Parts: sequence; structure tokens; C-alpha cells
Amino acid sequence: MKMPRRPNRDREIDRELELHLEVEAEEQRESGLSADDARHAARRAFGSTALVGEDVRAVWRSEWLDAISRHLRYAARSLRKSPGFAAVAIVTLALGVGANTVIFSVVNALMLQPLPFPDADRLVRIYSTKASGAGRPGDLIGPSPLDVRDFERGNHTFERMVSYDTWRKNVSFGEAAASEPEQMRVGLVPAAYFQTLGMQPLVGRFFTDEENQEGKHYVAAISAPLWRSRFAGEQGILGRTIRINDESYTIVAVMPQTIPEWMEPGRPGPVDVWTPFYGSRKWAESERGGRGDAALGRLKPGVLLEQAQADLSAIAGGLAAAHPIDQGVGVAIKRLSDTRVGELRPMLLLLIGAMSLILLIACVNLANLLLARNSARHRELAVRAALGAGRTGLAAQLFAEMALLSLVGGAVGLALARVGIAALTQMHPDRLPQLGAIEIDWRVLAFTLAVSLMTTIVFGLAPALTGTRVDVVDALKQGGRSFSAGPRSQRVRNALVVVEMAMALVLLVEASLLAQSIARLEGQRLGIRQERLLKGHFYVPDVRYRGAPAIARFCDEFARRVRALPGVIDASVTTLYPPNNGWIQMLDLPGRAVTRIQDVPTAQFGVADAHFLKTLGVPLVRGRDFSESDSEATATVALVSEEFVRRYFPADDPIGRRFHIGPPPIVETTPGAGIADSSDVTIVGVIGDFKNAGLAVAPEPQIVVLYSQHPLVNYGFKDIVVRTAADPRALTPAIRRELHQLDADMPFAEVQTMDEIVQTQTGGQRFTTVWLILFAVAGLALAVVGVYGVVSFLAAQRRQELAVRMAIGASRAGVFWLVLRQSLAIAVAGAAIGLLGAFAAQRLTSGILFGISPLDPVTFAAGAIFLVGVAAVAGTIPGVRVTRIDPARVLRQD
Repeated sequence: MKMPRRPNRDREIDRELELHLEVEAEEQRESGLSADDARHAARRAFGSTALVGEDVRAVWRSEWLDAISRHLRYAARSLRKSPGFAAVAIVTLALGVGANTVIFSVVNALMLQPLPFPDADRLVRIYSTKASGAGRPGDLIGPSPLDVRDFERGNHTFERMVSYDTWRKNVSFGEAAASEPEQMRVGLVPAAYFQTLGMQPLVGRFFTDEENQEGKHYVAAISAPLWRSRFAGEQGILGRTIRINDESYTIVAVMPQTIPEWMEPGRPGPVDVWTPFYGSRKWAESERGGRGDAALGRLKPGVLLEQAQADLSAIAGGLAAAHPIDQGVGVAIKRLSDTRVGELRPMLLLLIGAMSLILLIACVNLANLLLARNSARHRELAVRAALGAGRTGLAAQLFAEMALLSLVGGAVGLALARVGIAALTQMHPDRLPQLGAIEIDWRVLAFTLAVSLMTTIVFGLAPALTGTRVDVVDALKQGGRSFSAGPRSQRVRNALVVVEMAMALVLLVEASLLAQSIARLEGQRLGIRQERLLKGHFYVPDVRYRGAPAIARFCDEFARRVRALPGVIDASVTTLYPPNNGWIQMLDLPGRAVTRIQDVPTAQFGVADAHFLKTLGVPLVRGRDFSESDSEATATVALVSEEFVRRYFPADDPIGRRFHIGPPPIVETTPGAGIADSSDVTIVGVIGDFKNAGLAVAPEPQIVVLYSQHPLVNYGFKDIVVRTAADPRALTPAIRRELHQLDADMPFAEVQTMDEIVQTQTGGQRFTTVWLILFAVAGLALAVVGVYGVVSFLAAQRRQELAVRMAIGASRAGVFWLVLRQSLAIAVAGAAIGLLGAFAAQRLTSGILFGISPLDPVTFAAGAIFLVGVAAVAGTIPGVRVTRIDPARVLRQD
């Protein structure tokens, strides 16, 4: 039954009710009542007209729901009769929806989910924009504690502001170091750190200001996960002790698990232990240039970010005028939530663009499939129309089929997304801990549902309306012959496939560029012999190894024992290894007087033993290497890199030249301040350049000195680099055993081969490249399906024409070429448009590629040729099929 429109339906119900009331009133008048009494009696007898009206409307609503149910049941039966079409459509949608759900999950975790702190929008990070002349303009680095102190005292826009740091330290649990020690990231935080974040202890109290003083700092807070894993949630945890770098700390608090790993600076790993940010030297004026710590602030309510920026910039300007070390140093603030994306921002934008293309390819493919299917069902639709089905009813039926496909495809896509997210969270790079928190929450589910419904509305409506334009007489006249789609419909389907091919080529080119970039980034020469190198980290605590000589003796003995192990070629204890950078030192070079802090020469700096060059395979260009006779009792010597010579001694022989490692007189520092050396050294050798500032950056000037000759910078943190004759990983247990024989409380941590170190540095790009390649493969597969589907459909529609051609003498090769030419025409058109799209997309990749142009002509040409070749293969199958036509049988059937 055709349902009336709602306004007419409501008026009909009201008229029907009035009619029943008039009949009842007439009966009451015939029984002797007056007209007024009869009307009142009729209303009492009939009951509430509003209630009766609602009952009637409920019945009609039930019919409306029944109509929807009928459409869906018919759609399900229709799809069951075409399992191939249904499977292709569902898989197409699942790929598009699944890819978008995975990437939206990343966007949700990195951009949309609120931070686990109260009023998190008021939390900001504070940066210095230049570091003591050592950084490039625009670099962001943590301000010094003195900077933060002066910002806090002079600002008008912040409630709180704190400077803090994290360090890898040796930690053992249980009384008197009874448990096995391990290296952990320990937060060094002031008393106000947790209050700034808005955190409250689960158990215990905050640190006090007094505990930030040297000698009174032996208290610790631990995280709730550590409390449960190490102490089984013991209620009497307060007062228990843990040992950090061989010193006892008393637990005074258990903090909730709310500080994400990505938030803390330094090496990978969660921070589960915090101790006070102590040290009288941190507040000495000579430490003003010691930048690199982290800084957080909480804005006052209602303060805009721009206001806070202007407030701190004014203070920074005053500091630059008052202190030479602050010349050229600015300040920048960012909302804490905006720093969560980190180095993933450009890659995330690229993936968002890729996921949009995948969804568009899937939807275009689906629209094409629906157009082809509706053309094949032309006679069925004509028969239904002849039996009385209106165009609205036919469109509703086709729309119901699309809706059912979308919902099933969305459900399958969500299942695929769950698998993808599980793999992503398990395999994310250590340097990107943000990716470990990705999950499917209500936002992701809402997004998946919205995408599924969007595909129904946007890409299902047009095929549904097009499919209902039925000429009943013409369709029925054709009898059993196949319906031939009009030229307009064929052009639309061809255009859709061209768009698919173009978008697939964009994905293919961008994925290929990123893959080549990763290969070149990881395959470049580091300036060392990279094969069979192993690196491990250890820390020599000064509480038991007091003074630089004791640390040097321990390191020398450890390296000697490792070099004696079977399978070890050489070993060196050092603080630098490619492609990581060491630390940056200011220099005072003879004949280069400077008057501005911006002009102070700098170089990468590291300490090592005499086996550094031989172990890492760094070439000696001229002069001599370190020798065993170089010691704390002899003149201090240094090796410098070729870049150092080019920059600072371009016209002189550097061998024998003496210079000062440390700031020039215009910089107000004291010897040994922070991690600054203060020594005069003689250049004895020039070494080859090696990567010392990251894989994607050209080598900076490098200085290498012996730790035995530089007590001011001979700290306990060291790395040992080992060159082996075979698999370096196999020697890890033996090296750890030698370290424990020297000191049972010293963990051997961060063990990596050189290849693994390189891969760690490319983790973000590798993550993006893997997903982009997957998207490119999916897009290419969908595009190929589209080409195959269109060419097969057109070949089937032209079956009689091709049979006639063959009957009057056309060769099978000619017929094959006729079909294949359609596929190639579509592919060439798609490739041409795709190349333009790839050219437009180069802005997304230009900043993250290494060693290859975003407009690399070889990649563009190879991508286009590959796409056309794949399309040719897709067109070959229906081409071969038409060559097997029996003209006599086809024409006899016609």
C-alpha cells in the first residue's frame, strides 16, 4: 500500500475521527438527547480523540517500518543471488573504511583525545629558540633552570612554571640492593612539578622545597604501575627504600599512571621513578647557558597563548640585554597537547591525504560497480516498474541495497582496522611512544559509522537515481537480449575508472619516493665501517667510583676484558657513535676573537679511549691516532674531523695547532660548568667526517679527546662499542657477564647493533612508508578491479557486435586489440591525470625526503609505466575471453 504524505495523513485521521463523532452524536440525538448533550455523550462514549489518533498513527508508523524491513530483506536476497558482486563491493568498502579507521585512530590518539590532566588546555611547553650560539636559528631546545626561574619571577600570565629533566640511572628495588638492578628513566623534578600538571598522589605526599637542596634530596616517588609490579601494591610502601646509582632513596609517594611516555624528554622508555631536582650548581649564574632541560607551565585562567608568548618574550629580551650568554636567545611556547604529535606531524598529514585517496578510490569503485550492476538489471527494474512500482520505490530499493552493503563493509572494515591497530601498537618505533596508546574508542566507532553512511548517501544515491530511469516499453521490447548501456552511462563509468587510476598513481609515486628515501637514508655511508658493531650503555656511579680517575680506571678495565673475549676484534669506551651526536662545545680559537655570543665557534664533542678509531673504523686522514702513552700525565691531545679543519683552519696545517675547548672570555662560565670542558688541547690527527648530528644532516665539526685527560667531562655515563668477527648480538651475554663481574650492581642497557641504531633514527619515516605502501597496494588493487570490471562489462555488452565483426572476417587478434585498447586508453588517461596529482602532492613529501627529489622524473615515469602495464594485464583477461567467442552460436541466440 502506498503511504500518503504526513500532512495529508494527519488531516485524513482528523476527518475520520470527526466523522465517527458525528455518527455517535446522531445516535444519541435519536435516543432523545438535545444536540449539546448528544455531542458531550458522543465524546464520552468515543473516548480521547488524541489517544485514538496516536494509536492510528502508530499503526501507520509500523507499516513504514515494515516497508523498510521489506526493502532490506529484498536487498539481502538480491545480494545473495549475486555473491561475486556482493563480495567485491564489501571488500572494496572494507579496504576503504578499514584504512581510514586506522589512520583516524592515529589522529584521534595524537590530536583529539584529551590529555589526562585537569584543565590540560592551560598546560604549555616552554622552549628557548637558540642554544648558546650552538643551535641554528629557529631550533627549539629546553631553557636553562635559570631562564625558567627568571620567567617565573617576572611573568604575569602563568600560575606555575617548572624546569625538570630525565636521566637514565641504575635502579634496584628492595632493601640493601637485594634485587637485580636495571637502568630506568628517572625524572628529576622540583617540588611544584606534579602540582603544575594537576596530579595528586595516590599514596603519600609531594616533594618539599627543602628536598630540592643537595643532601636532602634522597626521597622518591614511584608510579602506580611500578608499585603494583615491583611491590605487589603493598600498602606499607611509604618508607621503603630503593637504590638509585648506589644511593638509598626513601619512597614518599605513589603517583597515578597519568604521565604519557611521549611527554618526557630523553631516550625511550616510561618514567616510573621521580626524585627531586636538586643541585646548587644549577642555580649558579655560570649555568645560565646550560640549556636542554624540559620546562612546563600552567597558564592562568582565561590567558591566551599569544598573551603568554608576548609576556615571556619581553622577559627574554631583558635577559638578552643583561647577560651576554643570552644574546640572540628567544623563547617560544606551545600547548602541551600540540607537542604530542612531535616528528609525526608531516608524516601524519601525508597519511591523512593517503587515507582520503583510498576512501575515494573505494567509493568510486563501488559507484562504478553499482552503475554496471544496475545496467545489467535494467530489464528487472523495467518489469517492476510495469507492475506498478514508482520511481521512488525503485530508488528506495536500490538505496537499501547500497545501505546494506555499506553497513556490512563498514563492519568488515572495522574488523580489519582492529587487526591493523593491534599490529601498529605492537610494532611502533621506540622513538614514537605516542603510537603505543592507539585504541578504538567511541570517536573511532562514530567515525567508522559516519564514513559508512557517507558512502551510502554520496556514492549510492547517484547510481540509485540513474538506475531508476527506466523506459519500460523499450526495455520489454528487448526480450531476452542483454541491455546495452547508453554512451553517456559508459562515459561516466570510464571517467570513474580514470579517476581511480589517477589516485592510485599518486599513492604509488609517493610511496615509491618515501621507500627510496628510506633506502638512501639507511644505505648512506656513515663515515665508519658499520658492519658487525654492537653498542651498549652503562653508568659508573660516582658514589662508589669517586672522581674522574676512578671512572677512567673502571672503563679501561671493562674495555680490556671485552677485548679479550673470543670473537671480539676491538672495543672502545666512548660517549659518541654515529649517527648520534655527542654534546656541543664552544671553542676559543687563536686569532678568532669574537664580540658576540652568536659568533662563538662550536663543534661536536666526545670523549673516548685510544681504541676509538680502530673500533669504529673511522679513517685517519693525516697526523697520528691516540696512543696508549697518551695519559692524564701527558699533554692533552685531540683528533679533529675534516669538516672542523675546513671550517676553522681552511688555509693552515692543523697538526700541532693548539686551541681551547670551552667558552671564550665574553661568556660568563666557570671551568667544568654543566658539561663544558675547559682545556687547551693540541691537534695530533685529522680524521674523516662521520655522521654526528643525525642521518639526514651533513656532518658537523667534530672533536674527539681522551676521557683520561679530561676529568671535568669524564662523567659516569658511557657507551662501549664492540667490533666482532661474527654476529654481534651473540656476544651480548658475555659482555654483560664481564660487566657484572666488575660490578654486580651495574646494568648493561640499550644494547643495539649499529644497523638497529640506524633503523631507530628512521622509525617515523619507516612507519609512514610502510602504511603508505600498503595504501598504494590497496589503491592499485582497487583500480585494477575497476579497469577489469569496466572492460569486462563493455566486452559483454558488445558481444553481438564482436561476433558480427568476427563473422565478416575480423581476426581474433584484431578483436583482442579492440578490447585491450579500451583498457589502455583508460590507463593512459588515468596516468596523465595522476602525474599532475603527484606533482601537486609533492609539497607533502618535500620536507621529509632524503637524497631524492619530490619530482624525481624516473619515479614519476616508472610509476606511470607500471600503472599502464598493470591495467594492460587487467584488460588482457576479458580480451582473451572475447577471442573465444563462437560467432555462429552468438548470432543464432540473437
